[in-house]
Amino acid sequence: MNSSDFSSDSPSRRMSKVLAVAALALGLAGCAGLGNVAPAPQVLDVGQSQEPKVRLPARAPIVIQAVETAPLLRGDGVIWREKGSQEPQAYASFQWASPPADLFAQRLRSRLAVEGPVVQNNVSGSLPELSVTLERFEQVFDPSARHTGSPASSGDIAVRAVLTRGGTVVDQLRLAYSIPAASADAAGGARALRAGVDAVAESIAQWLSQQPVLRAGSQPAGAR
Repeated sequence: MNSSDFSSDSPSRRMSKVLAVAALALGLAGCAGLGNVAPAPQVLDVGQSQEPKVRLPARAPIVIQAVETAPLLRGDGVIWREKGSQEPQAYASFQWASPPADLFAQRLRSRLAVEGPVVQNNVSGSLPELSVTLERFEQVFDPSARHTGSPASSGDIAVRAVLTRGGTVVDQLRLAYSIPAASADAAGGARALRAGVDAVAESIAQWLSQQPVLRAGSQPAGAR
């Protein structure tokens, strides 16, 4: 037996072999894991505006500011919570096509454009302005529904609207709707919230139609 036999079986040599085998195993495991990609989240939307069932009087031009919202709703997560809970959650496999404030703003502008022009910039400074804050936009589950027979979940939406002119508040409105969901899942919640968006947009349109400052022909000279 010569010295090379001892060196081939030395502790350091055996340890090097163990580490090499371990590294190879980890590498193969990593390659195998490359095929296990998590599926992309399903995208939900609130759909397109529907033709209003009731025709309202023509309205003077109005400026609609960007819709403000709570920090929780600034992303594209689909929020849900249990009734009475202060701990909102987000679905892992669903997301909105855009942040809820953007989706709501698009639907609101489309609805209000039926009665009159909707503009983004108050160039003259004399046009009435509408500021809207989206305070809630979520699916709410009711744990007691199984005992009461009520819908298992609902789409809850709440907004605050303020109408101003020349920096002075003309009127303000708060709205909250809880629309029963047809199914206790993300898709059911999205459909309920879609109906809630329609209800809020229609209520704001009717509210604005009652404002003297927005009656067609009421704008001062140079407001166009």
